[in-house]
Amino acid sequence: MNAGLHGHFVGAVTDPDFDDATAEKVELPAGGISIHHVRALHGSLPNRSPKPRRLLLFQYASDDSWPLLGSDWDSFCSGYLRGEPCNQPRVTQVPVRLALPTSLKGGSIYETQTVLKSSTFKHASATR
Repeated sequence: MNAGLHGHFVGAVTDPDFDDATAEKVELPAGGISIHHVRALHGSLPNRSPKPRRLLLFQYASDDSWPLLGSDWDSFCSGYLRGEPCNQPRVTQVPVRLALPTSLKGGSIYETQTVLKSSTFKHASATR
């Protein structure tokens, strides 16, 4: 599945053949939260409010589950809640697509997605 546009990561599915017909719409009240696995395809409809969306991310991973890109050793170790740092990453065969080249805009995922011309989800906006 492609999450790029013009060779850059845009934080959304951009595959023209993507079919969202089986997507489940989950509505949350103001202040509600969604908790899901990072590899679960998830998204939201465009923000039609004049107020920006807020985003708070918590990441939990085992001590032998290393990020594919990113931090140096001290940064990696600073996120531990429990356990000891491990320099032997666990490797599992899963499909991986790196978010490279990086996005054209920095900041939050919402800022990254401002380069999109249309929403990924077409059917999910309908009431089911």
